[in-house]
Amino acid sequence: MTDFATILDDLEKAARRSERPSGPLRGAHFGTILGAEAPSAPRSDKDRAARVCRAYGLDLAKPEEPPSAPPEARAPRLPEREEVFAELLRAEGSLAKLATLRRRLAWSCHPDRQEKSRARQAERLLAECNAQIDQAVARAKALR
Repeated sequence: MTDFATILDDLEKAARRSERPSGPLRGAHFGTILGAEAPSAPRSDKDRAARVCRAYGLDLAKPEEPPSAPPEARAPRLPEREEVFAELLRAEGSLAKLATLRRRLAWSCHPDRQEKSRARQAERLLAECNAQIDQAVARAKALR
């Protein structure tokens, strides 16, 4: 198992200009921050960690906060029944549009994607919409 000091040693070695591969990730400041000007006295792990964090743009003074959930990661809005049936009327007769509508409804109305308080309502809406879409698909196939 690799300890923290070994990781810091590897990072400092990789930061030296002579040992770095050339490429798009080379930065002029990288070597100066991580140790190109290495002093003769050995540094503490805390000092070395601070220099590595500065090189990667982290600030040790303020603790890292976990990123908040992006808005799209929250439970999707449950569509209104009238909206769904209006879209169903627009998609009537086209198998591709009906399949797209079914996938979109399954994504937005699936009970596992909803909050517990709305899961039962989402399940009922999804079942009702799937039954209506099944009938529309049967009508579309009969016309062909």
